[in-house]
Amino acid sequence: MAEQENVQHSNELTFADKVLEKIAFYTVDNVDGILELKGDFTSGIKDFFSSNGDETKGVNAEVGSKEVALDLEIVAEYGKNIPTAFDKAVELITKNVEKMTGLKVVEVNMNVNDVLSRAEYEKSKSEEERKKAEERRKANQNGEYSDGSRVQ
Repeated sequence: MAEQENVQHSNELTFADKVLEKIAFYTVDNVDGILELKGDFTSGIKDFFSSNGDETKGVNAEVGSKEVALDLEIVAEYGKNIPTAFDKAVELITKNVEKMTGLKVVEVNMNVNDVLSRAEYEKSKSEEERKKAEERRKANQNGEYSDGSRVQ
C-alpha cells in the first residue's frame, strides 16, 4: 500500500490593482475640496468609448500581499483648504481599504493637477458631456461603435 502524502493546501485572497483603485475613487468622491480625480490621456479615451465613467481614472494602486500604496491625480476646488481635503481623503481611503480588504495602506500620494471654482467645474463638465454626446452622435452616423458595445 502506498504511503499517503500529507499535502498542505493554503487558501489565499488577493486583490487586483483595479479593485483598490475603485475603492479609492469611490471614497474621495464626496471629499470636500476635491472636484474630481483626473486621469491621463488614456483615461479620456476610455471615457469616450464607454457609456459610463472610468472608476479608476486618476488613481494608481500598487498592491502587495499585505499592503497597498495609492497615487491620486485630482482637480481641487478653488477656495477650499487642499491640505484638509488631502488629510480627509487619506483618512477615509485608509479606513475603507482596511475595512473592505484587510490590506494596510502604507502610502497615499496626491498630485493636484488643476484648481477650478465650482462654477468653472460645472460648466466644463456640461461642455464636456455635450462634446461627448456630439462625438457619439457623429460616430453613430458613421457606423462606428459609440458606447463600447460590439452590438448595436
